Amino acid sequence: MKVTFFDKFFIALILSVSLAGFVVNLRLDAGAEQRYITVYVDNVFVKEISFNEQTEHTVKIPFGDGGEHHATLEISEGRVRMLPIDPEHCPRGICSHTGWISRNYQSIVCVPNRIIVSFADQSIEGIDGVTY
Repeated sequence: MKVTFFDKFFIALILSVSLAGFVVNLRLDAGAEQRYITVYVDNVFVKEISFNEQTEHTVKIPFGDGGEHHATLEISEGRVRMLPIDPEHCPRGICSHTGWISRNYQSIVCVPNRIIVSFADQSIEGIDGVTY
């Protein structure tokens, strides 16, 4: 079977549309302001952290029975990362190996300690919905 001019044109058109969609997606995400980080431990909301591009600080997140252990989040230049936790509490350290996150679709998850750190588009205020 021979590839015709129209076949080549159709392939080039599909590739161009795909590339344009990828570029548009990156541009739209780059323009979004990420200003809130939410932290959940044991599937319970623990903390909401407000930040901007100039914010640079660390935040301790309590976990374990009674909150006797702490995980440390580092916030810098609009990005967040979890610093290494004691190997006794987090043997593989996958959460700290995740590195910096800065996009809405990224999150940091520490499975042994049940910690979830993710971006929120806006501040959490009250109940946003009820399911029966």
